[in-house]
Amino acid sequence: MTEFRKLSISVPPDVAETLESQGKGRASAYVTGAVRAQRAWEQFRAEQARRGVAITEEGMAAARARRYGVQAEWTPERYAALQQQVREHMERGLSDGDQQAPAA
Repeated sequence: MTEFRKLSISVPPDVAETLESQGKGRASAYVTGAVRAQRAWEQFRAEQARRGVAITEEGMAAARARRYGVQAEWTPERYAALQQQVREHMERGLSDGDQQAPAA
């Protein structure tokens, strides 16, 4: 059986508004998802650092700019199709390095 602990926290008004908008009883699920996503991001960054890859704000901004450039050049249909391919690839769990990423 899953164990739960009840916590009482203080949050800024904008965060409170977001949590309240989730509906009765859904704030816990929302917070749980957000904390797990943050933890996964931190673990990813730690693993990259362990491998000698530094993830910087400047690097992320440059990657974001390249992505926006691609989005601007591609038709919405082409971009959506590639997004779907990536989703399916990730859902199949093909991350062992032997599989090829979807072609652009």
